[in-house]
Amino acid sequence: MPELPEVETVVRDLRPHVVGRTIVGATVRWRRTIALPSAREFAARIRGSRIVALTRRGKFLVFRLRPRGRSESAQFLLVHLRMTGGFSIDAPGAPRDKHVRVIVTLDDGREVRFRDTRKFGRMWLVDDPARVTGKLGPEPLELSAKEFAARFAKRRGHLKPLLLDQTFLAGLGNIYVDESLWYARLHPLRAAETLTRAERARLYRAIQRVLTRAIAVGGTSIDVMYKRVNGASGGFQDSLRAFDREKRPCRRCGTPIVKTVVGQRGTHYCPTCQTL
Repeated sequence: MPELPEVETVVRDLRPHVVGRTIVGATVRWRRTIALPSAREFAARIRGSRIVALTRRGKFLVFRLRPRGRSESAQFLLVHLRMTGGFSIDAPGAPRDKHVRVIVTLDDGREVRFRDTRKFGRMWLVDDPARVTGKLGPEPLELSAKEFAARFAKRRGHLKPLLLDQTFLAGLGNIYVDESLWYARLHPLRAAETLTRAERARLYRAIQRVLTRAIAVGGTSIDVMYKRVNGASGGFQDSLRAFDREKRPCRRCGTPIVKTVVGQRGTHYCPTCQTL
C-alpha cells in the first residue's frame, strides 16, 4: 500500500498538471470507488469545479475545489490509493486501461485517470475534509522532536503497531516503520512505554531521515503496483535496510535479516542490531 512518501510523490507529480484547471466532466466506471456521495452525484457536483490546490494529509490526496457557483463554499476531493490505486495524465483519445475506475476530464482536454487493479481505492467529495481525516494523528515531518516524544505519554503496547496506528502518526506504513526501527536500532516488539528519552529522540530522527530520503527519490516500488504519475518507478527500494530483505545480511552488522509477524503484518528486523 502506498505510504506517505508515495502519496507525497503522487501529489507533487500531479500538482503542475491539475492546479488551476477546471473539471469539465467526470466518468465513474466503478461506482464503489466513490465512497461519498453517490457516483451520480459525484459526477454532477464535481463538474465545473476549478482545482485550486492539491495537498496531502497522511495517506490521502486532498484536492481543494472551487465550485462553478461563486456563492458556493469550497469542496474537497479526497483520494486514498489503498493497495493498487494510481493516477495518470492522458491525452484525449488515448487508449484506456481496463483497470481505470474514474476519469476526470480537464478544460484542456486531458484526462486524469484513476486506475486501481484491486478496486480498493476510494474517493470522497465533501465540504469538510475533517469528515474523512479528522481522526488522523499529526504529520511526522511537521512534528518537533519534543512533540513526538510527548505522544508516547500513556501509550502502551508494542512499538511497531503503535507507529502503524494512523491516530498516533499519519502516513507511516509497513515499509517505513521497519526502516525507521532499523535505523533507530529498536526491536519492533519493544514495549513503547519503555523507551528512554534518548531512544525516542533516535526514533524521531530515524523517521525524519527515512521519510525525507524516500520522498527525494519518489518513494518505494517493490512490485509493479506503485508507479509515479509518469509511469516511472520510485527509487527507495535500492536503499532499503530491513524491509523485504529477509535472510540477506544486515548492512550494519552482517547478521541475516529476520522476517516475522507483528500485529498481523510482515515485519523485518536485524536480531543483532535490534534486540529486545
